[in-house]
Amino acid sequence: MRFYSFGATTVALLLAFAVIANGQEAEVEEEPIIVRSKRSANALGGSTALDFDKAEKILTKSLNKIATGEGPAYRISKIHSAEKQTVAGTLTKIDADLIGADGEEERCLVEIWTRAWLADGNEVTIKCPKKDVVKRRHSRSVEYAEKKSHKKSNHHNLNKVEHLFSKFQVKYKRHYHTTMERQMRMRIFKQNLKIIQELNANEMGSAKYGITEFADLTSTEYKQRTGLWQRDPVKSAATPKAEIPNIDLPKEFDWREKGVISPVKNQGNCGSCWAFSVTGNVEGLHAVKTGKLEEYSEQELLDCDTTDSACNGGLPDNAYEAIERIGGLELESEYPYHARKEQCHFNKAKVHVRVKGHVDLPKNETAMAQWLIANGPISIGINANAMQFYRGGVSHPWRPLCSHSNLDHGVLIVGYGVSDYPMFKKTLPYWIVKNSWGSKWGEQGYYRVYRGDNTCGVSEMASSAVLADD
Repeated sequence: MRFYSFGATTVALLLAFAVIANGQEAEVEEEPIIVRSKRSANALGGSTALDFDKAEKILTKSLNKIATGEGPAYRISKIHSAEKQTVAGTLTKIDADLIGADGEEERCLVEIWTRAWLADGNEVTIKCPKKDVVKRRHSRSVEYAEKKSHKKSNHHNLNKVEHLFSKFQVKYKRHYHTTMERQMRMRIFKQNLKIIQELNANEMGSAKYGITEFADLTSTEYKQRTGLWQRDPVKSAATPKAEIPNIDLPKEFDWREKGVISPVKNQGNCGSCWAFSVTGNVEGLHAVKTGKLEEYSEQELLDCDTTDSACNGGLPDNAYEAIERIGGLELESEYPYHARKEQCHFNKAKVHVRVKGHVDLPKNETAMAQWLIANGPISIGINANAMQFYRGGVSHPWRPLCSHSNLDHGVLIVGYGVSDYPMFKKTLPYWIVKNSWGSKWGEQGYYRVYRGDNTCGVSEMASSAVLADD
């Protein structure tokens, strides 16, 4: 781990610097969890113990400042001790466990030396046993004067974006190889902040949009993380139609509560959403039918489905046909996911479920809910434009921001519900959608999207496998 030292003047000046570095953020970012040990009772050479809360603030802001200035990115795991001394300025020493951009944790000493009368009077030194010493200087007093006098608004806005981008780098462990690459990513990040603002300003539901792991990607790069192909209208017209049961609908229904939905998976940097949507559908149907929940292999589809294109995208229709043609699906544990196409090594002796075709559901959300209750989760295509920055709530984007005709992501409907807001006289019916971007995305890996007006195309491409009789 690394230790950080900060040049000193006074704690008040350091805290003022922390405020400046923070700026006004477009959203509330989660702060790292800090485990605090007991403060050392020993004070050396006239030093005084520093309150751990103050130490945390000073250290966090200083680490952010270093990362912003092309230095290494760190986040705090644990603070062991902190003290300050007056030595031609203020010297703050913090003994802490730090986590680097590579994810490795190390105990480091950080020294922060503040001399406000100098233009570059803040000096931060990080000493970690396994890494080279890091020493950075930056100007605090000049920034502070500009902030107080409200000068150079463009520079202030840049500082705000820099700060948010620095926090993004730390949180999502982004490391750029060159200064040019970092500048390019920050420009993309800045443009995405405008999109986030537009989504929030035009949101008709209760969703909040903000900085996610996709905030430094262009729209083209982001689409590579989805992977749903467009359907052939002629071929889809020939697909058998599902029989819809005539049943009354309860206000809410959730297959997760019935034990038939597997944990949220992560497709990684691979456009294989189509495979995850289909395996989720088959897992749910099989669990409803047998009472036994099993996790099936997406990797088998990436390797053995010759119609779809693995990480370069695919279609649930093709995947259903591939499962039937191949002979079934193996378990995830026996054919694990590697997020890349490999040689097909399907073993028919290890098949746990077979498919005998698939059906399309009507483009009617009431009918979809009736089928869902009677049979199991539904594979759908959706326009994932708003999902890039989704943080939680019932998503109901303004239609021009999420066209129902541009489906690019395969996901799984597992239930539905209603959120009531009596104070605002608003009722928001929604679908519960299981995504495949890991449990840290959205609402523990799930997306709630408005139900009833084909928001983002939820009813355009609803389908399901038909299980073979064993």
